[in-house]
Amino acid sequence: MLIGLAVVLLSLINWDVSWLVRTWYLTLPLMLFFAGIVYRQASKDWLAAGATWFQHRTAWVDLYELTEIEIGAAGAKTMLRMRNASGQNVHVALNDLQKNQAMWDLVYNGILHSVVIGHADPPAGTRTILKLPGGRAGRHREA
Repeated sequence: MLIGLAVVLLSLINWDVSWLVRTWYLTLPLMLFFAGIVYRQASKDWLAAGATWFQHRTAWVDLYELTEIEIGAAGAKTMLRMRNASGQNVHVALNDLQKNQAMWDLVYNGILHSVVIGHADPPAGTRTILKLPGGRAGRHREA
């Protein structure tokens, strides 16, 4: 912010931006600084979800065809790993996912559907943390 203000101020004092070319030794570090900011913003962790899918960075899964759902730990973070029938795999921090309530609702509905239909049978610990219904033995028989 301060550097941007200095560039505007120097441009106003000189009534042009030719000083940027004349003082390349100042311009080069400025360009590298701003390139670093752009790179850092572009490489941030991001999540996206639709009615039937979830994406974390470039990895995505079909939420209604999940075959594996597992909660694990990575350092101090609780991680959610999901794999669908096609083999796509997503690892995401559970806290990051739950920050956006609408996104978490979409993901949880897909997880719940996959468990209730019987595509996925998560471990007991995962069922407890995510408050999912009981295992295969706990499902109702169809008459």
